[in-house]
Amino acid sequence: MEAGFRKVGIWGVGLIGGSLGLAIKRFDPRIYLLGVGRDPERLEIARNLGAVDSWQTEQTADLRDCDLVVLATPVEHILSTLGALGDRLQPEAVVTDVGSTKRRICAEAWAHFPTGVEFIGGHPVAGREVVGVENSTASLFAKAPYVFCPRPGAAPDSLQRLQALVERLGAQPWIMSPEEHDHAIAWLSHIPQLLSTALADLAGKENLGIAGSGFRDMIRLAGSPYSVWKSIVETNQDHVDRFLGEFIEYLERMRSALREGSLSAEFARAVEVYERLKAGSGQ
Repeated sequence: MEAGFRKVGIWGVGLIGGSLGLAIKRFDPRIYLLGVGRDPERLEIARNLGAVDSWQTEQTADLRDCDLVVLATPVEHILSTLGALGDRLQPEAVVTDVGSTKRRICAEAWAHFPTGVEFIGGHPVAGREVVGVENSTASLFAKAPYVFCPRPGAAPDSLQRLQALVERLGAQPWIMSPEEHDHAIAWLSHIPQLLSTALADLAGKENLGIAGSGFRDMIRLAGSPYSVWKSIVETNQDHVDRFLGEFIEYLERMRSALREGSLSAEFARAVEVYERLKAGSGQ
């Protein structure tokens, strides 16, 4: 197989897991996909959609013939699963996840997994404001950043195989430490979610019939339920709390600038950031 994996176990076949399965099948239908989950009816939907070839329930799942296992459930479920996975894995398996925070997941995986099993933290920075395997799409990862957090001193082969896989999905691999990831993603994902939620909550009492595209763009993230975000913000609470404080201080400075009659400096800096992002520069 071009990506170096023969059989992939996807533990959690929702939006991300289902999209991963569809994307893998699109570039190489020879890779066998085993879905694992709690609900047989949902797993059968995933099979009918072509996101997996077969499925097992969490209680009976045997992953010993999978050379790659992807944990594609919410953060709290990934954390509760790590300790019980060891004897279900083949000795040389590669394991990754899709959790939106990395410090705690990586620390617990590196502590619990047996020698020979290589855990590399992963985070596809892609998603939608809807959930469920029925909303999966093979193009979800196209041009999206896909962060990997390898264990210090890990053999490069496993990481190279994962990078090759996500590149075939159309994603752009990034290598970061768990600490670097959680710091950056707090600003780039977690704070935007909370700000979108706050704006929708505060403005919801107004006449939404006259809302334009700008407002709709701003509150798109507010469609995500708290069940998706609860464990994310809890496992990155230190960064999220600090950055919310910085944002509040910035709003106070912006309020003062408004009263003084000019927001030109704020707008100029923001436009410069927008142009950098639009040009495709992540720096």
